[in-house]
Amino acid sequence: MPKDLTPQKIFYMLMRHIKLILLVAALVTLIAYGYSSFFITPTYSTSSLILIHNYNEVASTRSTKYYNADDQGRVDVSDIERSATLASSCVILFQNMPEMTSLMSGASVSFNQVEESNFIRIVTTSSNPQIAANVANQLADEAPKCFASMYGEGNGKVDKITNASTPGTPSSPNIRQNTLYGMTIGLILGVLLAFALEIVDTTLKPGDDLAKTYNLPVFAEIADFEKAG
Repeated sequence: MPKDLTPQKIFYMLMRHIKLILLVAALVTLIAYGYSSFFITPTYSTSSLILIHNYNEVASTRSTKYYNADDQGRVDVSDIERSATLASSCVILFQNMPEMTSLMSGASVSFNQVEESNFIRIVTTSSNPQIAANVANQLADEAPKCFASMYGEGNGKVDKITNASTPGTPSSPNIRQNTLYGMTIGLILGVLLAFALEIVDTTLKPGDDLAKTYNLPVFAEIADFEKAG
């Protein structure tokens, strides 16, 4: 391969090996598609949503001077902040309590605080979509009992906001995305292979290669009539 590469020379070099490049890209694309479709077990994800209320903190921090019967049911920013702090503690609590972990069989589970609010999303993933939904709903139903056993009655409350639905399509693998990744990797491998073939090719090419090798101008070329038919 010549040392003084230019974009034009690279282009012509790639065009000489275009069939090889496309063949490698097609092969890797098919491998990525086949592996994603037939060798990776599909998994399904769903989620339920619960809400944490910090009643005790709200009541204890309100002054009787500013809090009366007309204020009941009203929620201010400090209420949400205190409930959000409690929710972050509940994420750790729910992940480790035996009553909750005993319900996680057959699915991987994560408890996620939603944007530092007092909402907690329970995300479950399983190869069986119905198991994923059942586990998410069972955990949401068990959360109030676990909260009460840890903090006591009257110190807060857990409400289930949404139930988990049975997912109809797998969340993984993403066959389309994996196939596109395979195509990209195949094209890169094809180009690298084309460069490698140019590097190991020590034969002289017509025109420029002859002139540079012998430092003499080329005035004419003899065609290969047999090869050209």
